[in-house]
Amino acid sequence: MINSKVAKETIVDVGIGLIISFPIAFTVLTFTTNLEFTVGATALTQTVVFTSLALFRKYCVRLFFLKNEGK
Repeated sequence: MINSKVAKETIVDVGIGLIISFPIAFTVLTFTTNLEFTVGATALTQTVVFTSLALFRKYCVRLFFLKNEGK
């Protein structure tokens, strides 16, 4: 059985991630290219940035759905 509330939260979270991923990737790649980072340093930078933002995004989405659960 699929829990529709969980599915909705998942779709919203993934959708937000999809929308913001390109501008973030473009910004990080521009930044690392201008600073002449190596490929490894660029990969590490992207990993740290995407992981940090994913944690923050997931926390905000979960908080939003918790606050609106009874409505």
